[in-house]
Amino acid sequence: MRLWTDREFGKLWLARVISNAGSAVSGVALPVLMYSLTGSAVHTGALAALTAAPYLVFGLPAGALVDRMHRRTVMVVTDLVSAALLVSVPVAAAAGALTPVHLLVVAGGVASVTVWFDAANFGAVPALVGNDNLVRANSAIWSASTAVHIAAPSVAGVLIAVIGPAGTMALDALSFAVSAVLVRMILRPLNQRREPRISLRADIREGLEFLWRDPTVRLFTALGVGQAVNGGAVSGLLVVYAFRVFDVPENDARIGVLFSALAAGSFAAIVVMPKISDACSPRHVTTIGLSAGVVVTASLVGVHLWELAVISTALWGLTSTIVIVNGITVRQMITPDHLQGRVNLVGRMLTFGVGQPLGAMAGGVIADALSVQTALVITALPLVLAAAIGWSQLKPAPGRELGHGLK
Repeated sequence: MRLWTDREFGKLWLARVISNAGSAVSGVALPVLMYSLTGSAVHTGALAALTAAPYLVFGLPAGALVDRMHRRTVMVVTDLVSAALLVSVPVAAAAGALTPVHLLVVAGGVASVTVWFDAANFGAVPALVGNDNLVRANSAIWSASTAVHIAAPSVAGVLIAVIGPAGTMALDALSFAVSAVLVRMILRPLNQRREPRISLRADIREGLEFLWRDPTVRLFTALGVGQAVNGGAVSGLLVVYAFRVFDVPENDARIGVLFSALAAGSFAAIVVMPKISDACSPRHVTTIGLSAGVVVTASLVGVHLWELAVISTALWGLTSTIVIVNGITVRQMITPDHLQGRVNLVGRMLTFGVGQPLGAMAGGVIADALSVQTALVITALPLVLAAAIGWSQLKPAPGRELGHGLK
């Protein structure tokens, strides 16, 4: 199958791109709105934590249940729920009733239904395109999504200055609604098969046992946790970093530039990933990415010029995305179709549900108590540990790597 002539994959690809464009806009508007209401790094960090914590709460049951459900239905319903939650922000702002608690509820609510969407989407992509096209399909989705993340934050910065952050949130609500329509239009099944469920507990145990028994999946998940702690701190403090370290005003469009730099680095990672994967084993890719991330985090702490901060942010996006995409692809390629939701959601639960909120909250508390730079240094320590573990595991058991990776 030629990927770019496959109309059904094209619908899924377009749905993800549009949805990610809206999320990129609200990813700037939401923390700016929270900081403008509270002036608190802790509140802003809590917002970032709430976008990830639901993976810890819902990861196990969502993965098990969605593996037994129609993935298309799950994706459509969750998109529509997210749209309804997000549109409540501009409505509340127009009525003069918007509060920090409302923002936290919306952030947590959208993140919660996203867990269920991800459980379906992780299995939908390999079911739709097959394992032979999986790397290209993931690269196509991630590269387009990160490309819109380059432009969208700068657009968000302008929109925030013109119509305010609350009004800007309406665009993300619209993007979720459009995504729901496109996913509903996919004609090909998004499940290879649906086995009858015996019990929720047994389904959860089956996914956990697979992740624990497979040494490669187990290793990549563990390394991802170190990356996630650092990622939670950086993403949660990015707005605070601009405000406090470089005195950027709250309504300054340069906030969008910083987020665009992050997306540009992620886009560069997707572009170079195929060549890197051809040249190196997945374990080398992740280990080198983690090590480079340590160096880049140090540069974020040490720079004093805005231009260098933008460059460092882009490089952080590059290194972190390489680690994340490589880990997801490895899990998808190893995991059987009927376990895709459970195994991938457990991986996301440990990284995005535990590591990310832990890093975001720790970063916010340390930044308010000491400084943003100190927070970045301390939350980079798990990244250092993950890199050290990666280097110690570079002699895998024979036959376990895919291509240069798992065979």
